[in-house]
Amino acid sequence: MSKSIIIDAGHGGKDPGAMGFGEKEKDWALEISRYQFRRLNALGAKVALTRKEDTTLTPTERVARIKNQYDICLSNHWNAFDSSARGIETIHSVRAKPTFAKDLADRLAQCTQLPLRRVFNRAISPGEDYYFLHRLTGRTETVIIEYGFIDHPMDHAYYKNQKQFYTAAEAVIEGVCRKIGIAYKNPDEESLKESKNSSVQLKLESIYDGKLRFYNRPSWKDADVFGYLKIGQGFPKIIEKLTVGKGEQFKVENSKGETFYITAHPKYVKIT
Repeated sequence: MSKSIIIDAGHGGKDPGAMGFGEKEKDWALEISRYQFRRLNALGAKVALTRKEDTTLTPTERVARIKNQYDICLSNHWNAFDSSARGIETIHSVRAKPTFAKDLADRLAQCTQLPLRRVFNRAISPGEDYYFLHRLTGRTETVIIEYGFIDHPMDHAYYKNQKQFYTAAEAVIEGVCRKIGIAYKNPDEESLKESKNSSVQLKLESIYDGKLRFYNRPSWKDADVFGYLKIGQGFPKIIEKLTVGKGEQFKVENSKGETFYITAHPKYVKIT
């Protein structure tokens, strides 16, 4: 029987967390947490989120959503210091073995090539955790991930790259799958590859609550916008994924056989 997991997007609302180069930790934490939630849910995990939007959670509210309700809690964060420190950290409870925290840290360091600073715990007294997510969440095993330093130029640049951001997220997803006992499968690229050799046709659906552009050619230019999707609308056929400038797009086909191009960012679209 597989274990359950809750993903905690650190900070949120009035609490921006760490900041660097105009980016806020709370936004990156929410983005990576939403992505991991969608992927794990699609893989069949029993998964939840502490927050789905940019909302403020007090420590008491956060703990109430976690404590003893899940086997695992993954809390996503970025560090900041003085623009000189960098690298990955994972933090586990003083009552837990470091095995899971070390596995996640090793996976991240391997895929990102960012420095691995440390895998550690912190106590305020013997046997009592410093971090409330370890101290107050009961039997739930919590690992805090610090993906890097948002205020360090090299760490920041790594995660500003959309493809690399989700590569890091996937490394953690694979580690989580191993921990909770479900099979890991590669994301969209593998699904697209498999669909070419099967009768299953992948569809695209907008999950953006607004007007989502699609284009008549591989482009991000205003002049090449052909139309817009509303949330829930989509295309019945995905043909392939393309790199366009610094981002990625899906080449899609409508019911009339006409082809268009639309962002492949999982923040805006999902594959069904």
